[in-house]
Parts: sequence; structure tokens; C-alpha cells
Amino acid sequence: MRKSLFLIALLFFATSLFAQNTKTLDDEKLTEFAYKLSALPFSERDVIEDACKLFEETFAGDKDGADWGYQLLYYYHEISCEDKTVTLHKTFSDEEIRALVHGDIYVLGGLKKDMKRFRDEYGKWGYRIMSYEDTSYAIEVQPAFLYERFKDMLTPEYRYYRGLWIAEHDIPPYWHATLDISMQELFNRIAWRDEFLDEHPDFIREDLVTREIEYLCFSVTKGLENTPVYDEKDVIKPEYTTALQTYYKAHPKTKWGLYMTEYVHRLALNKYRNSNEIDTWVINTLYPPERKNVDPLLKYKDILIDNIVD
Repeated sequence: MRKSLFLIALLFFATSLFAQNTKTLDDEKLTEFAYKLSALPFSERDVIEDACKLFEETFAGDKDGADWGYQLLYYYHEISCEDKTVTLHKTFSDEEIRALVHGDIYVLGGLKKDMKRFRDEYGKWGYRIMSYEDTSYAIEVQPAFLYERFKDMLTPEYRYYRGLWIAEHDIPPYWHATLDISMQELFNRIAWRDEFLDEHPDFIREDLVTREIEYLCFSVTKGLENTPVYDEKDVIKPEYTTALQTYYKAHPKTKWGLYMTEYVHRLALNKYRNSNEIDTWVINTLYPPERKNVDPLLKYKDILIDNIVD
């Protein structure tokens, strides 16, 4: 399954609230696109091809609109996975799927060919069979499928963001509340987002990029259950101090460089020990309780959900 996250971090990630820049969102066009998507033969295995053609027709020559339409198309692709997963389990047993995914169970040659044929056929439409903690299996979207097909229709800013997001997609940073990537990689993920928003403060999905930064910053300034930033005496570990100082020296004026500067400054005043005051400051800075958010695409996602018939 998608690698587990520290419960508190996940809770904040799921409930954080943000403002969005929707000045390029064409409500009429997106509404029409959503209704047309929902009218497609959803249960057909190659329905994404019809959806892609509809996207091309709707947003040809409209890069701003395509940025929003792409997000809705990707969501449509994602929700179609549930139907495809049902088909997977109707066609093969869990043991047979395991044999295909992991190759550690013997199956007869003819059955193996059938399974590979199934996998390859769905692969043509951007689906893949994923193992969830080696105990269950489901169909999931290939994250680069739509991107490679439509990246030239997108604005340079959204194309850049989405391309880097896809590059990280299959390497989650945490595993059971344990940092599962190097600290350098973690700070790299923060850095490109921080730099991107510094250069493009009006990016249409500033809310998502900010959410991702806050999610990553949580682990280096609050800590995870199995990867604490403080030692047994509640003193910040030297490797975190060094990494944080290196970051804010390289990013002295960005929002998140300043955040790390302030965090280390507060620690220094407390002899680099944690305190309830520092913890409260971190949480309130990363997840301001008064901040409000409505997903700018929620209306259009609801149209899909409400109008797609199983």
C-alpha cells in the first residue's frame, strides 16, 4: 500500500487549509468538460482514450485552461481505477496476481501468459497493478501516462511542477513514520518547491505546493514518531541543525528559508532544546488553524462523482 505516514503528520496534511489562485479558471469550460467526462462509458477499459480526445478538443490552444482540465482528467483517470481493480480481482485470484507482480509463486505457463496479457493491455491505457504492502493488489494510474501525452498543452510553470512531482511520486518520503529517503533528498524536495513558489508566487496551485512543503517541513522541524529530530535529552540532533543551517544560508529570502531561520533561532535561544512553545510555533506556522480552503476543483470533481453510474 502507499507507504504509511506518521498519523499526526497525515492528519495535518489532510486537514490543512489554503487559499488558491483561480484567476485562470474558466468555470463554464470546466463545467462543460466535467459533464462531458461523466457521460463517457466509464466502465469500458479504454474509456481514458475517449477522455483524452475530449481533453484535446476542449483545451486545444488554451494552455491556462489545459492546466485545470489536466487536473480534472487525472482525477477522472484515478477514480476509474476502482472499476478496473474490481475487474482485476474478478479475473485472477490474489495468489495469481502475486505471481505476476512478485514472481515468487509458480503458475502454469498458459495462465502466466493470460496475466501478462491483462497487465500489458491495461498498461496501454495508463494503468498498472500495484502491490500494497505485499498483501493486497489494485489497479493504479501510471502517473506519467497523461503527462507525457499532454505536457506540451500545459503552461511551462505547470509542466515544470507536474514533471518533478511525477519524478518523486513512486518514492514516498516516509515508511511507518520513518524517514525513507536521505535527508539530502528531503531538503531537495523542499528546495525546488520553495524556489518555484518564490519565482512564481501566483502559480495556480500554490496551495498544493505549499501543502507539500509543509508536509516535508513537519519531518525536519517537528519530527516523526520513528525519526525524531531531537535526542533523548530533547536537544536537536547535530545533523538536523547542520542541514537546516545549510538550507537557510542557501535560501536567505525565500519563505521556507526564513521559516527555518526562525526555527533555529528559537532553538538557539533555548540552548537548542525543544519546548512546548517551539512545538506550538511549528504547528501553528505550518498549519494555521484560521486558514480556510476549498479545493478549486471540488465542484467539478463532484460533477463527476454525482453523474458517473457504476
